[in-house]
Amino acid sequence: MRPMIPLCLVLMLFSVTAAGCVPLVVGAAAGAGGVAYAKGVLEKGFDKSVEALHRASVKGIKDLKLFIISDEARRHTAKVVFEFDDGQKGEVTIKAMTEQSAKMKIRVGIFGDEVKSQMVLNAIQKHL
Repeated sequence: MRPMIPLCLVLMLFSVTAAGCVPLVVGAAAGAGGVAYAKGVLEKGFDKSVEALHRASVKGIKDLKLFIISDEARRHTAKVVFEFDDGQKGEVTIKAMTEQSAKMKIRVGIFGDEVKSQMVLNAIQKHL
């Protein structure tokens, strides 16, 4: 009976310390290409440069026949503000993670519109 106690303690210690690893690995995998919608913002990571994502964003927004209000592009960031026919405004912001990967955030309206945000993302992805 005595040898069982150390084994149980080791297994309990292992299970407590390893519990955080699985979500960490899953979260890292989702960050590269997973899409998340939270607090009115659609977010997706890409293995593309800011420049490539910016070009695709402008083309996708034009494909949807949306009016571009402003368009700013820098080396590590980009932002395109646009407007739908119904007057609802949206924006695409891009921030570099590395030289060849970036995170894109799309927000439509004040509180967010998931359907329109997804529509903009789909139009952008057609140009990547």
